[in-house]
Amino acid sequence: MPPHLTQTVREENGPSRLSRLRILSLNNNRLSSAVNLSSWPNLKHLYLSNNRFVGEFTPGVFNLRRIHRLFLSHNNFSGEIQMNKLTPLPHLLTLRLEANSFTGTPMSNASSSSSIFDFNVSSNILAGEIPFWLSRCPPSSFAGNAMLCGKPLGYSCANGPTKMSERKNRLSDALVLVIIIIDAAAGVGIILTVGWCCYIRRKSITGARTETSGSNNQKTREREEEMVMFEGCKGFSKVDDLLKASAELLGKGSVGSTYKVVVDGDGGGAVAVKRVREWLRRKGH
Repeated sequence: MPPHLTQTVREENGPSRLSRLRILSLNNNRLSSAVNLSSWPNLKHLYLSNNRFVGEFTPGVFNLRRIHRLFLSHNNFSGEIQMNKLTPLPHLLTLRLEANSFTGTPMSNASSSSSIFDFNVSSNILAGEIPFWLSRCPPSSFAGNAMLCGKPLGYSCANGPTKMSERKNRLSDALVLVIIIIDAAAGVGIILTVGWCCYIRRKSITGARTETSGSNNQKTREREEEMVMFEGCKGFSKVDDLLKASAELLGKGSVGSTYKVVVDGDGGGAVAVKRVREWLRRKGH
């Protein structure tokens, strides 16, 4: 046939005699009159997509007991999809009805034992709940039907498409608010942690300085308290004076070491200094 047919397929011209016809493809034409398929009971593949067919299902399609592939998409078919007459077809594998004007509730009374696995009714005017036996189909098989609900679509029939959308918006707003609160709490926590660490560090440094100062004062007092001067020693008055003077080791004994210390300054001279061992000083205390 030439491309872009615009008239009906006339049975008297010959096709009605093709009782053994297996494949009929009339895709991508401009046919508008219904094709009566009752003359071709042995059809297995029927392609009528992208035409201008109107009205309900093509006459005779429910009698095609050997049909495998049925493509009626992108036409102007209307009315209800009579799935209760299509699912009994034992060999039907593909049913493509997208981009038409079918209405009604989707196939609630159809048999769940149908052999159909390639199914598409998107972009129609269907409404109601998708039956369980069709929930295995992808969401794209039902897209473009604003009033359809249930699996595999993303909203249940209890909420409906509009209510579910509103609920999602409320959840989105609540989620944003929770994220803001968490971020604010985290920021406050970081500020408090940094402040606390600075306070502890400052306190530790101050305590160390105080402890060092006290230790130095204590050592100075111990040195002053432990020094014993005999009559006639001149030129020094505290241990620090001895430490600054030059000293010469004279000998060591069980008690301690003896040094000769030369005291600088006027009236100075050489003196003998006995440094008592640490354990003897502690024992004496």
